[in-house]
Order: sequence, then structure tokens, then C-alpha cells
Amino acid sequence: MRSPRVTFALALCAALLGGLCSPRAARAGDMDPTPERLVAQPGNLPPGQTCQSIAANPGALVSAGLRPADFPCRPDNASFRNMVSELGFAIAPNAFYPARTTGVGGFHVGLEASYTRISPGRTAPGASAPYWHLGTRGRSGSTNDEPDSLIQIYAVKARKGLPLGFEIAGSLGTIANSGMWVAGGDLRWALMEGFRTGLPGFLPDVSLGAGVRTVTGTPKFYLTTVGIDLKMSKPLTLADTSQIIPTIGYQRIIIFGDSNVVDSTPDVDAAKQCGFDGPDPVTGAPRCRNKLPNGTENSADFSNNFTFDKVRVHRHRGLVGLNYRHEIIWLGSQFAFDITEPKDEIRFWSAAVNGPSPSKPASSSERDARGALRGSRAGVRRVVLGSARGRQRSAGGWRDRAGLA
Repeated sequence: MRSPRVTFALALCAALLGGLCSPRAARAGDMDPTPERLVAQPGNLPPGQTCQSIAANPGALVSAGLRPADFPCRPDNASFRNMVSELGFAIAPNAFYPARTTGVGGFHVGLEASYTRISPGRTAPGASAPYWHLGTRGRSGSTNDEPDSLIQIYAVKARKGLPLGFEIAGSLGTIANSGMWVAGGDLRWALMEGFRTGLPGFLPDVSLGAGVRTVTGTPKFYLTTVGIDLKMSKPLTLADTSQIIPTIGYQRIIIFGDSNVVDSTPDVDAAKQCGFDGPDPVTGAPRCRNKLPNGTENSADFSNNFTFDKVRVHRHRGLVGLNYRHEIIWLGSQFAFDITEPKDEIRFWSAAVNGPSPSKPASSSERDARGALRGSRAGVRRVVLGSARGRQRSAGGWRDRAGLA
């Protein structure tokens, strides 16, 4: 017979994780990345032309006495950096739990729903349009006219206590309205936990943690976010079955974004347009059978492939949280805020919600990164279903991140 606790967890699973708990059709989402549209146009373009239109009809430019190779598409690195930075912050490892681990005999499987506000209408310096409009697929056409204002991530997270105060965790989630997934793991070490009597009973639980999250499901770029946190929490008993658990901490977030080779003119087949006849055995340059009106090879579109600059964003954040436990019900809040103003850090706000799932009782009790920056603050709300006598709990909550400067 299924217990009431398991039934409640399964019901909340259906409400929070929809797509994870029920089948969904595989399709390209409105928010799938299209970095090939993040293009910086050459400054000396003929009137009425773009680098894409020249690639599609290079003969017209030759007839005007110009060379198509002089007008290649270039990467809009500022837009790419901003978009990847916002996405990287959305997938950052969370630290939405008190310092105490589940215990050596405990484990927990939790559900997370994360909502991160982005800046869908913001344009990077020198760009022609907002980067989220150009950088995501949309429903049709060459831009996304209505990009989502929130990045939604729904995930399942499992945590398991180990001897000597260690705890490991694994997470797998999906980014809604896209074909991307987020996977990663965490390792935490409780330096001090569980003291309730004598002089040590006045001391807080302390833990040091590290986590990594990476995105899969897109061939356009590689994105990984690493987080390191130090937390302190102290359970305060209100009654025999109730506790409040204030939490403070520090978290360091590092975002790594690396571009794959991007074809900025995907509607033009460079090899077909060129009549590709293999690479030159000496220079390695493509040899073309097709010629332009001036007799030169029609190979200009090969210059429209590029990679973006690497993205490296670092953040220092303070964490302040408060959790309430009444028997098997957990309620919590957490605020995260930047405590430094480094030049390469971009500020966001976001939110995440975590739901409960069955667990086994314990045996013992994150505008251009170099531009002007704005402040941020974060908060978290979570609901946890766990044993009133155990030490397992679900990580998650509201996380807030603001847009770019």
C-alpha cells in the first residue's frame, strides 16, 4: 500500500515537473539557441546590403566592382557573451539547503523548478537588435519576436549521505521551451554538524560544497557553470515537532562558455555555391569549379564561418536563508546577493521552486561583462517533504537574477 507521503510527492511531481513526469513530444522550442544570427556587419557595406545578402548573391557585388571577400560576417561577441552569461547563471548549481547533510544512512530525491528572469529586450553595445530576439529560434522568421522572459528549468535531484560528513548529489533537468538539458553533480562536506548538547550545541552546522552544471542538447556552444559555497545554519527548536533554521553563506560562481564553429549564413551552402573541388594541396584553401563574373573563384562564403570569443564570468554572492520545519513539512526562503563589483561579473535575478519526493530516513539524526553593472538580489522558496525524525531535505527555492547593464 502506497503511503500518504509517497502519494503527495507523486502528485507534486506532476504539478511541478509536467514534462519530466509525463511524455512530451520532441520538438524544437522557441528558446533553442541560434547564435548564427548574432552577427556584426562590416562597417563599409554598400547601401542596402548585409553580409548575408552578399553571401547569397556575390555576383551582384562583383558587377559593381567590389569583392565579396571584403564583406564577411563577423561575430557579435558582446551579444553572445550576454546571452551565454544569463543562461549560465540560470543553470548555476543551487545551494538551497541548510548546512546539515542527510546523514550517512540517509538519502533524498527532490524535485526542482527554477525560474530565472532574463533581459529579452536588452541590446548589447553596437548590436542591431536584442540578443535574445536574434539568439533564439522563435516560431518563424529570422528573429524571435517574443522570447520568454523567464528561463524555466525543471530537474530531479538525488542526494546521498556518506561517512565522515560527506554528501554527494546528482541533478538532471530540462530547460522548458527548448531541446536543452542540464546535468551535473554536487559534493558537500559538513565540517561540523549535529551537536545539540553542551558547549558545541551552541555552535552552527558548517558545510563546504562544490557543484557543476553543464548544458547539452545544442551543438552551437558548450556551457558549464561551477559553484563553490560555504554555509552555516543553526536549527532552533520552537516545539517538539517544529524548528526554524536560519542560514548564511557565501558562494562563488564561475561560468564557462565556449563557441563551436558557427555558420552565419546557414541559408547559403558554401560548398555547393563554390562547386567545391577539394582543398588546395599546398594552402589548404578550397578550390572551386564555379567562378564569379570577374573570373575569380566563388569562395567568399567560406569566410562567413567563425567562433565567438570565450566567455568567462565570475561572481561572489552572499547567501541568507530561513527554513521552517513542522514534522514532515519544510518551508524555506533564501536570498542571494552580490558582495563585490568585479568588472567581469554580470548581475541577474532568478527564482527556483523545489518540491518533495520520497526519501529514506537517516539512521542518525548566479550588457557586456566589461560594461557598467547593476545590483541584484535573489530569494528562494522551497517546500520539502521528509521525515520529522530524519535529516533529509530537498534543495531548491526561489532564486532571483537581474538583467544585464
